[in-house]
Amino acid sequence: MARTKRQLEVLLLEDHGELGKAGDLVAVAPGYARNFLLPLRRAARPSKEALRLLEERRRRVVSDARDREAEVDALAEAIPATNVTLEMKASKEGHLYGSVTAQMIAEAMQRAGLDVVATQVRLETTIKEIGQFDVPVHVHGDLTVSARLWVVSQAE
Repeated sequence: MARTKRQLEVLLLEDHGELGKAGDLVAVAPGYARNFLLPLRRAARPSKEALRLLEERRRRVVSDARDREAEVDALAEAIPATNVTLEMKASKEGHLYGSVTAQMIAEAMQRAGLDVVATQVRLETTIKEIGQFDVPVHVHGDLTVSARLWVVSQAE
């Protein structure tokens, strides 16, 4: 006697690679729904309440994306407009005792009011002398802007 597999229909609340997109009605094994999808709120049993939750979640995602895009645009405009200065110990010839790191640049940018972390700073060459440098800063996605960095000799 062949056993037929029972399936349970659920409404996906999030995109799920193998199953489908948010809003799709899909059939899954009851154990998968009961033990994974439903407790983690990745799916819900089809109902008006589930559809309302799905629509609310979609609005929130769109709103968050719009807010993030506005933050990214503001940061992309602020970085080139801000001059960042680092004071380093240097020889009389202008050679630094050490080198400028991405962490140092990020901290200087944070002191200037920019929300930048060291992983966003993309040093193309090592900075080992006093001067003015254009440093690429990865803002988001494929958006990279140049920050103006001044490395000056530390007053003794």
